[in-house]
Amino acid sequence: MARPFKKKTLRDKLETQLSDLVEQTDELRKQVVERAPGVRDQIVEQAGGLRQHVADRAPVVRDQIVAALPDKDQLLDLRDDLFDRLPDNVQEKLPEKVKPKRKRLRRIAAVGVLTGAGAAAFAVLKRKDDAPAAYVPPTPPPAPAPAPAAAAPPAPEAAPAPTDVPTAADVLDEAAAAAEKAPTKKS
Repeated sequence: MARPFKKKTLRDKLETQLSDLVEQTDELRKQVVERAPGVRDQIVEQAGGLRQHVADRAPVVRDQIVAALPDKDQLLDLRDDLFDRLPDNVQEKLPEKVKPKRKRLRRIAAVGVLTGAGAAAFAVLKRKDDAPAAYVPPTPPPAPAPAPAAAAPPAPEAAPAPTDVPTAADVLDEAAAAAEKAPTKKS
């Protein structure tokens, strides 16, 4: 007993769609086969012109690419900076050839030390040129003549005059003399 209003199942729908797709694919295949020789000839004709165009522009493009690339020193610095930013456990796992070379770090340190030494020498020489003449302490005035013995008793003296103040050179001379006179211990 056939049912007049049989409901289409999902399988029937899929089969009809597949058969439609097969028909469309066959039609496209036939069109490609018909047009293939013309397309092939057109590509062959354009290839010569395109090849010449690429050959003409290649040096210009190469120069632009080379100009855009950083130089080797910049790349090494970038690599070293990137390596320093990595966590220690990741740094240990990397192969040795990507780790920064210690020679490079030594070279940078040597340049820094030499630059610092040069700057220090320059500063010393510059200071020698700019330094005023060496300090010469003023000579103390001669000592006053002793008073006669028969004179009246001496009056109490006022505060010492500023000329009686010892200079730094006098203090250093006294200290050196005291050091020479001091007894030394023998073991």
